[in-house]
Amino acid sequence: MKYFFTTAIKLLACSLFLLLFNSSLQAQKTTHSPYSRYGIGLLNPKNANSNMAMGGFGYAWRPQNYKPQIYDSLARSNAKLNDRGTNFINLKNPASYSNFSLTTFEAGIYAQGEQLSAGQQTSTENTAFLSHVTLAMPIAKKWGLGFGLRPFSKLGYDYTNQDILASGQVVNNLYSGSGGLNQLFLGTAYELNKNLSIGVSAAYVFGRLEDESRVVYEEGSSFFNTLDQNQLRVNDFTFDFGLQYFASLNQDYRLVAALNLAPISDLQAERFQLIRNYAGEQDFENFKDTIRNVEALETQIAIASSLGGGLSIEKKGEWLVGLDYTFFQREEEEVEPGIVFDTYSEINLGFERFNKLNSFGSYFKQMGYRAGLRYNTGFISINGEAVEEFGIGFGIVMPLRKSFSTLNLGLEVGRRGRDEGALIEENFLNFQLGVTINDKWFIQRKYD
Repeated sequence: MKYFFTTAIKLLACSLFLLLFNSSLQAQKTTHSPYSRYGIGLLNPKNANSNMAMGGFGYAWRPQNYKPQIYDSLARSNAKLNDRGTNFINLKNPASYSNFSLTTFEAGIYAQGEQLSAGQQTSTENTAFLSHVTLAMPIAKKWGLGFGLRPFSKLGYDYTNQDILASGQVVNNLYSGSGGLNQLFLGTAYELNKNLSIGVSAAYVFGRLEDESRVVYEEGSSFFNTLDQNQLRVNDFTFDFGLQYFASLNQDYRLVAALNLAPISDLQAERFQLIRNYAGEQDFENFKDTIRNVEALETQIAIASSLGGGLSIEKKGEWLVGLDYTFFQREEEEVEPGIVFDTYSEINLGFERFNKLNSFGSYFKQMGYRAGLRYNTGFISINGEAVEEFGIGFGIVMPLRKSFSTLNLGLEVGRRGRDEGALIEENFLNFQLGVTINDKWFIQRKYD
C-alpha cells in the first residue's frame, strides 16, 4: 500500500508541473519566421534531449548500452528491476517506450537566433522558451509508458510591404501574428517478443493562432484604413503508431529497423474574425464601421499526415548511427495566390558515441557525443519555389557526478528558404540545454 501511495503522490506532482509548464508555453512567442504565417505555423520537431543534436533522428533509436552503477545498489536492496537499455526519452517513436529500466524525467530549454534576409534588408531576432517536459517509466518487464507536454507548432511574424495604386498613392500592408499549438501526450509500448516492440501515442492538441493584417493609406488619403483580426482556437486529438524491430547481428553489433505512422490529416477548430475600418494611428484607432464579424465558426485546419521509417546500427556500448526518412502527405492547397501547400519529405541522419557512466578517471571519457544533419524539401512553395530547410547538429552528454543524471547540450545551424525571387532567407542558430534525471520511482521493493 505504501508503494502505491507514493506512486500516486509522484504522479500528481508531475501533473501539476505540466500544468504550470503549459501556462508558460501559452505566453511565449517562439519564432519570428514569416513562413509561420501559413496554416498552423511551423511544426516543432519531436525533439527531446537526444534528438536535436542527431539531426532529428529517432525512429530507430533504441540503444542498449547502459549498465549504470545504480543497478548494483538497487540489486542489493532487492528491488525488482528490469535490466533494459536506455536512460533517455525518445519522443519520435512511441515503440521506444518499452526500453526503460528506471523512471526518466526530461526537460529542456530551447533558444534560437534568426537572421532574416530579403534583398538589401536584414533583421535579427532571438527567442528562448521551454521546449518539453516529459516523464517515462517501465510498467512491467516488457511494457513502458511515457507522457508529457511539448509545443506542437509555433507562429510569430511581423513584416510590412507596400503597394502603389494607379493614382500613385502608397498603401502599406502590415502583417503580424503570434501564438502556437501545444501537445499533451500519453504513449505506451509493449514488446511482443525479444525482437519486436509496438507502441501508440495519443495527444491532445490545443492552443490559439492569432493573425492581424492592416491596410494603411498614406496621410491625407480620403480612404479609411482597414484592420483584419483572425483567431483560431484549436482543440482536437491526434494519434501516431510505431514499431521497432531489433536484433543482434553478432556479439558486437545490433540492428534496429522502425516504422512510424501519424494518420490524422486535419484538426478541429473554432474561427473568430473581425474586420473594421478606422481612422487614426495604430493603437489609437477611431473605428468607423464593422465589415465582418465571425464568432465561433466551426472549421477544420488541414495538416499533413506522415509515414516514416528508420534504420540504425549500433556497436554495443560504443556508438550508434542511424537514418530516418519521412513522407508528409496532404492535399495540394493554394492558401493565397502563389502560396501552395503540398506533400514534402524529410531525411535525418544521426550519430551518437555513448557516454561511459561506469568509467573511472578522466571526465571526458564519461561524456557522450552526438552529431547529425537533416534536410526538408519544404512544406510550402511560393510562386513555384519550394521553401527548403536544412540543419547540422552537434551535442554532448555530460554526466553529473554522484548521480544518475546528465546535462545535454545541443547546437544546430541551418537555413530555411533562400534570398531569391519571392523567398526570404532565414539563417538560424538553435541551442538546447536539457536535463535528464533517472531514478527508482515506481520500482517495488521486495522488502520495505
